[in-house]
This record gives sequence, C-alpha cells and structure tokens, in this order.
Amino acid sequence: ALAQEKNHTVERLLSEPFILTEKGMSYRRLLEEKLAEKSMEIAPILEIGSANHICSLVEDNLGVSFLPDYVIKKGIEAGTITKLEVENFEVELWKQILYHRDKWMSAPMEAVLKFISEISL
Repeated sequence: ALAQEKNHTVERLLSEPFILTEKGMSYRRLLEEKLAEKSMEIAPILEIGSANHICSLVEDNLGVSFLPDYVIKKGIEAGTITKLEVENFEVELWKQILYHRDKWMSAPMEAVLKFISEISL
C-alpha cells in the first residue's frame, strides 16, 4: 500500500513495522541521528546485521527499512522493492578514499575505486 501512496512523511512511516540493521551500524546510526534532530525515535520490530537479509524480508512485505541504494538496486530493478521518497527528510552521506596517484595500486584497491565510482552515479 505504501508504494501507491505519494508524499510520504516521516511521521507516517514511523507507524510502519521497521526492519533495521543492528544498532550503531552506519545507516542505522544516520537514520537515528536524523530522527533525533526532529525529536523523533524509531522502534524497529527486528534488527539484523545483514542488509541482504533485510531486503528479502522487505520483498516479502514484512516491513520497511532504511538501506543504501546499492543494497536495494537489484530489488528495484526487479520490481520487488519500491524506494519511498520522504518529504523533508534528506540524509547526506560522504565518502572519501585517499590514494597516491603516482604509487603502485593493487588489484583490490583498483576494484574498490571502480566500485565506488559506479555507485556514485
């Protein structure tokens, strides 16, 4: 039903059953900090360490979650997950990788840089 609704508010979504990563994990922490700015808090029905497992539960309509785009990308493309836009709720995430361009770079480091550049689009 949420997928058909427009103009989602934080207050409305907080009434839904949330499945989140474990307390203190990066995206969960960002969500809780943003909610605290608005004097709100969240009480998830389930906390799991695996974002992929959370995606599976969301696909089975067992709740909603707060996950990064790269985690939900396949589900969105398959039409099994809907990304909900929330009014007046923007979470900003910065990423930074430092390396010396004149130094040798290992294959794993090249792979990380390629991956980061692809998800930044």
